[in-house]
Amino acid sequence: MAKTLKDLVLALLNATLILLAICLFLGWKLFATLKEAREGFAENLSLVAPLRDDVRGVRSDLQDLRSQLAVLSETGAAQPQIQKTLARLNEIESRIEAAQTRLSDLAGKPEQLIDYTITRSADAFANRVADLRGCSPAS
Repeated sequence: MAKTLKDLVLALLNATLILLAICLFLGWKLFATLKEAREGFAENLSLVAPLRDDVRGVRSDLQDLRSQLAVLSETGAAQPQIQKTLARLNEIESRIEAAQTRLSDLAGKPEQLIDYTITRSADAFANRVADLRGCSPAS
């Protein structure tokens, strides 16, 4: 009886240690995935800042062109063509302004990028765990 209890305790200890090792391995893989995601996030933020500055530069160039076109339209030279170009310029500027707003939102609210990155990392981790188990997601 004592030998049986001893064997049961040893089996329980062995199973617990195996489960602990599996949990540690999965935690290690999770943290490696999160580290990769964090590095990707930092890289994305470093890419967004120069783009935002470039958009600001293009926007100021468009404003300069608009003022030059306004001066030309006051002189009366090629009035219909200038008005058409000015309308196109206004359309381009509105698109650039929308892009600048989106870039500013991304740079100003990194939580959105973090949430997206964490969601992608969690999905990748879940897929790896499912692959380890030999399971496939239900479709």
